[in-house]
Amino acid sequence: MNPEEFAHRLLVSLARQIKKGISKDRNKIVEQIMKDSGIDKKDPQYEFWKERVAKRLTLLLDKDDKGDILLVELIEGVCENCQEPEPCVEVCPTGAIDKDEQGKYKINPEKCVECTWCVDSCVTGSIVHRSEFAQVASMIMQRHEYPVYAILAPSFVGQFGDHVTPEILKGALKSIGFTDVYEVAMAADVITIHEAQFFINQVEKGEKFVITSCCCPAFIKLVEKIRPKVSNLLSPSVSPMIAMGKMLKHAEPDCRVVFIGPCIAKKAEAKRPDLQPAVDCVLTYKETKALLEAADVPLDGSLGHLEMEDASHDGRIYAHTGGVTEAITRAIKARAPRLKVHPVQGNGLKECNMLLKKVEEGILDANFMEGMGCPGGCVGGPGTLIKTERAAEIVDSHAEQARYLTALDNNKARIWAERHGQHADLYSEKENMSGHIYNPQEPPQPLSDSMPYKENN
Repeated sequence: MNPEEFAHRLLVSLARQIKKGISKDRNKIVEQIMKDSGIDKKDPQYEFWKERVAKRLTLLLDKDDKGDILLVELIEGVCENCQEPEPCVEVCPTGAIDKDEQGKYKINPEKCVECTWCVDSCVTGSIVHRSEFAQVASMIMQRHEYPVYAILAPSFVGQFGDHVTPEILKGALKSIGFTDVYEVAMAADVITIHEAQFFINQVEKGEKFVITSCCCPAFIKLVEKIRPKVSNLLSPSVSPMIAMGKMLKHAEPDCRVVFIGPCIAKKAEAKRPDLQPAVDCVLTYKETKALLEAADVPLDGSLGHLEMEDASHDGRIYAHTGGVTEAITRAIKARAPRLKVHPVQGNGLKECNMLLKKVEEGILDANFMEGMGCPGGCVGGPGTLIKTERAAEIVDSHAEQARYLTALDNNKARIWAERHGQHADLYSEKENMSGHIYNPQEPPQPLSDSMPYKENN
């Protein structure tokens, strides 16, 4: 069986068991999953898949509240039959997968940036990642005690089918128990202005280079672990995901926030101690599809078409490579039209690593860098359901339908920023950032003072 299809069946089975009242006996859970997946006990691969189910259950049901356990794990003793060159080794951008002294493959936590590309590349399904799928299912069941909000990454459009509009998806998610649904692209509008003002401040102080850090956690890990010499150039803004979570937590301190997106690495970002409280759980689009299927939710619009107009054009294009640069550059030009921006984008971690090396050597002809860990940007993430090129097209089409062009135009984002963003910490001190060009004791001016939104008639 295809490992990806097996993973989907596992999640659907688990969600249905949780809904009915899951057994405390792990063996019974495993047996039910094997039965629901259609694998007969007489199948020669029965024990092979059963071992993987047991391992995945550990990553699905055991919590990692501290976030100090590596997001990905390789099941030991299953790589002997994999032919060289191993796909996981080939795809790893930092060389984190290699043989130890005994000739067994291991994942080196010192080099792993948790991009999780190795998970999909493994032909036997032997590399697995931690998941909060079960926790989300339980949260939804407890929604009458605590409100549970779904926040959707800018790349969500088109992921669940060409006919599934944002309005249909919002109706479907609310039908399974989410209290409400928001576009993270609205928080991208808020962060765009933070990033633009930060760039302006740094250039006016004589700094020659800024690296935007507002999107990709794998890119941040790449800087922290592999290129720490340039970590002082990272902007201090949190990601739009974290910003949206923090604003919701300020609005309703007891709420639960679930991020739905293309990125497995976001699961680790949400657990970072310096970013609390913000996002409780993270689901990929693949996991969300399984959750909807387990609940037998139709995506035909029969559950309602609920409006979701939270973001600007520029907030929505964060979903693909170059979109962050376009959004921030437009905001910079609106505030400081004479200031020159010479941007460069890293499209995928290998290209990012190459560009960062040039930054270290002082030979990169640019003053602003956007880093996207996945080729194509977030639309190419490992948790997506459709091809990268098609996803980018749909994102751009959705962006064109926005009521506002720029972050500065978005009055809804302005209201959220004034009511909640200015009372939440939207800045983060990354690792290895001693001597950072941003002084945490002297934070940037509040959003409404430093860079006001335009008024719309």
